[in-house]
Amino acid sequence: MDMKKRPATQSPSADAEGHEAARLAARLFGEKPAGNTETPSSYAARLFGEEAAGNYGVMGRLMQINRLPVGDLGLLTVGFRITDRPGEKWTRRFNRFKRGEPSAARAATRTFCAAFEDFLPPGNPRIVVVSSVSSGQNIAQHDTPASTLASALARSRGWEWLPHHITKDRHPRISGLASAAERDATVDGVYLAAAIGGDPGLVLVVDDFCTRGATLADIARAIRESNPGWKVQGASLAKAERAAFWKGKLTNAHIPDVLDAVWRGAR
Repeated sequence: MDMKKRPATQSPSADAEGHEAARLAARLFGEKPAGNTETPSSYAARLFGEEAAGNYGVMGRLMQINRLPVGDLGLLTVGFRITDRPGEKWTRRFNRFKRGEPSAARAATRTFCAAFEDFLPPGNPRIVVVSSVSSGQNIAQHDTPASTLASALARSRGWEWLPHHITKDRHPRISGLASAAERDATVDGVYLAAAIGGDPGLVLVVDDFCTRGATLADIARAIRESNPGWKVQGASLAKAERAAFWKGKLTNAHIPDVLDAVWRGAR
């Protein structure tokens, strides 16, 4: 189902937002209030709408999107980067990271790593981490936003970090292209992946922000072609969405206080 056609998010009213955010965090992330029998799935339904809830869930401190608009890949992410609401708290923070502000980069990296603390795929597979490559580069550079997140995540979890596993042709910046079709076509078939070797496991593909999933989908294609039997999972700091598509009710109320606290010293 196209994410843009899903029902509007069931957002709390402005005067109850703080209380609702606390309740959402408590139920979705394991702090269960006494006497509250509402399940995480019912909270997901309230957060994303009944029809859309089947495509969303939570995994520890991460939001889990089961299928992106492009390709067949799922996504693990902290929250939404609401592109037409730049003043929203988490969107403002994500944008500061994108601009390269040092304090925001530190906070974003710590947030991303902390969000994965409870991540444990079924079967406890071998996990390797790769990152997307910036538009004007052939190979990931150590100081790009995606590479910074990926390398820090691998170190924090003791996973294998393969910084040069993914290569690609240079291409125009997709953020400057007008249509979704143009952006998707620009990254279609540009990525190559080397063989990893050893027993198959899980490749975690990290990007800083995910919009439709075209970049992640092409990286997944390349990995699968050169590494039969390996599973691929997308991950990003945030999923870009527009509040207008959700009738203005998009919210980051699901992000738990423990991740919010990471940013309190990064004004």
